[in-house]
Amino acid sequence: MIRVDNIRASWLRILAMSCVVALAAGCGQGKQSESTGSSDSGATSSSSSSDSGSSAATNSPAAFQPQSGGGHLVKVAAAMSSDQMAKAKSLAEAKGCFACHQVEAKVVGPAFAWVAYKYKGDPKALATVSHAIQHGVAGVWGGMPMPAQNVTPEQAKELASWVLAQKPIAPPKAS
Repeated sequence: MIRVDNIRASWLRILAMSCVVALAAGCGQGKQSESTGSSDSGATSSSSSSDSGSSAATNSPAAFQPQSGGGHLVKVAAAMSSDQMAKAKSLAEAKGCFACHQVEAKVVGPAFAWVAYKYKGDPKALATVSHAIQHGVAGVWGGMPMPAQNVTPEQAKELASWVLAQKPIAPPKAS
């Protein structure tokens, strides 16, 4: 009887780990959203209006209002036109970033706006976030590691610029 319970427990652990690995692998596989007409998938529809509809209008540098001390974010946002912001969001969708992230809400990983908040005022933010996207990172946002993504250095920099150009929002306090 004990052996059967041990075998079941082992299989459950294997199944759980398989799910985690599949989820992590899915983040880097460039899965498209199932939505065909809109750029937002059902998984992101619960986010606020800054992630719906026309991303060029709501995520444009003109709509970006940095908080004090966010000098580098002004440079990142000013360097990205509305077209570049839309292109970078499309790249994020194509690379499957929205499988684990949303703009203003936590999914598996942190909200992009939380990342922008964490790194506002950090002169190394673009390099740090680009490196995390391309090479993976663990322990920055909790126990779930972000696996390395299948992107070129240029794509990683473009995605990092887009993430850092989001309107910074402080993550909720842990209770």
